[in-house]
Amino acid sequence: MATSQERKIIAYYEATGTHYRRYWFSRTTLAMHFGYYDATVKSHEASLLKTNEVLAGIASISGGEHVLDAGCGYGGSAIWLAKNRDCQVTGITLVAEQVAAATQSAQAQGVADSVRFVEMDYNAPTFPDASFDVIWTLESLIHSDKKEAFFRESYRLLRPGGRLIIADYTARESPPLSAAEKAMLATAEDGWAMADLVPPSEYIAGLRSSGFQDVEARDLTENMRPSINRLGKLRLPTWPTADIAVAIGKIACRVGLYNPIRLRGIEGGACQVRALRAGLWTYTVLRAQK
Repeated sequence: MATSQERKIIAYYEATGTHYRRYWFSRTTLAMHFGYYDATVKSHEASLLKTNEVLAGIASISGGEHVLDAGCGYGGSAIWLAKNRDCQVTGITLVAEQVAAATQSAQAQGVADSVRFVEMDYNAPTFPDASFDVIWTLESLIHSDKKEAFFRESYRLLRPGGRLIIADYTARESPPLSAAEKAMLATAEDGWAMADLVPPSEYIAGLRSSGFQDVEARDLTENMRPSINRLGKLRLPTWPTADIAVAIGKIACRVGLYNPIRLRGIEGGACQVRALRAGLWTYTVLRAQK
């Protein structure tokens, strides 16, 4: 039986999949995450692929390893890892439509023998102990309201020496967010079916208490900022800015012409941009080893 949070996640992705496909990713990237920018990156598509490259480097993923992509979306990272790191990848997601689409993409891109996708809750996976060399979570753990359970299960699933990589949105560490600032972030959290943002220190403490060693955190906010700012410039659908899209969308929802979940997603994205500019959250990558 799915929890209320799980139902909210499924409903969000079922309602917004069209937006991601139309306005964010291509058949090449299949990426629902933000893009990493440095001097070598000249386009949105290149930034999305660069994120995979950077995280694979941080996780030290090599050929022949078995990776669990926990919250795999449409399979972009899993397929990239199979093609560019010559590893086996299992992707899991709560959303059945994503499993079907990702499986089809893996076949189309010639990696069906290296990648498989399964409908499963990453907080309660059914794989045997020590099944994976790497667990990869790219902007997916933010949805979980059971992060401690995820940490424990990740530790169980990893082989000795295995690595857990988490890339996600984290609340500002210091000073702690005020009630008003938390209220501002709540719009983004609700719009994107996210659990409460917590600071990196809470992730680190949870990982260590679950048995992980060599826990480290990296702040990649500045590399991700151009991609995050893109949210405020999207023409959804063909409207000048996300804020105008929200205003018009509210009117459309009232008369039954627009999906309210999609509207909250647009509003949540616009709020994320404002909250980042206000310094309320950061983009953090954590690496931990068993």
